Amino acid sequence: MNPNNSTAIIKFEEFFSSNNYKDEVFNILEEYPDRRSLIVNYNDLEMFDPDLADLLIDKPTEVIHAARIAIKNIDPLVKDADINIRFDNFTNIIPLDSVSSRYVNTFISVDAVIEKINNPEPKIITGVFECRGCMRLHEVEEDDSFKIKEPTLCSECGTRSFRLLEDESQYIDSQALMLGMSFGDNKTPRKLKVIVEDDLTSYNDYTLGQLVRVTGVLKTRSNKNGKYTVYLQGNNIKKLDSEELKQYDYEIDSTGEYGDRNSPEYRVWRDKVISRDRVCQCCGGDKHLQAHHVFGYKHNKDLRVDDENGITLCVFCHKKYHSYYGLGNANPKDLVKFIRRFSVR
Repeated sequence: MNPNNSTAIIKFEEFFSSNNYKDEVFNILEEYPDRRSLIVNYNDLEMFDPDLADLLIDKPTEVIHAARIAIKNIDPLVKDADINIRFDNFTNIIPLDSVSSRYVNTFISVDAVIEKINNPEPKIITGVFECRGCMRLHEVEEDDSFKIKEPTLCSECGTRSFRLLEDESQYIDSQALMLGMSFGDNKTPRKLKVIVEDDLTSYNDYTLGQLVRVTGVLKTRSNKNGKYTVYLQGNNIKKLDSEELKQYDYEIDSTGEYGDRNSPEYRVWRDKVISRDRVCQCCGGDKHLQAHHVFGYKHNKDLRVDDENGITLCVFCHKKYHSYYGLGNANPKDLVKFIRRFSVR
């Protein structure tokens, strides 16, 4: 499916017109601009169209843009409302210490603690520029590059010199958060900057030390030295508690005897399993690969970094397995049943 053609838009029109979302969409449109965001349960999208749900991971900017156009197309009030599409219960959860360039321009979720909060600041989304030669006005839609993008050439007189009309331009709020891995007595091995915008920004909703799951698009920016760093363009933020954290990849073995999920031993085990299998052993896919414990991680400490106790699954099959059989009771019998049921190899 190509998100740049009408297929994705038509699919989202059908999705938003379904019974699960129709009333909510129309309620938001009636209350716009006081309400500007629609929360979509990722599981609903996956059930409606698995290909579209998969495409969201690989082409998030294009897919979300198609969803926003779909809202405008089904709007009976013809408000041309620019509704934010925010995703909840997203399954592509990446441990903070594993966030790297391999995930750039993909849609991910990260669990971490807020370590720094900046005040919201205005960000230009549509810049209005005046040509210094003929005074013609030009509107330019800005992007997430942190630099104001000017017109390249005046279509009226050919001039390349412009001035920004700040009072004429359009703005939204933008806010920077810094995430870290400061859980319990463990030191923070990684940090990740998050940019949230529009109705995700707040002076009061976020607090230092708060555990959150941030879903968004991993992007890059250059610093003053010409080097690139990654940051997360936030799509949604969900507050978590310590019990929710234990369900995912930050579960820690306090003894350290068998290696926690952030230890060098665990990373070596994970890389060995994936290098050995090379593809998902359920669907045969070669993207977003993870190592799954045949005998569960929680109750089998002596097998946590045993090469024979690992099998490669893609993130979609991995999350699907745990949704069927739970998070703490993995075993070979259920794994065989799962692969027989869902394998497409």
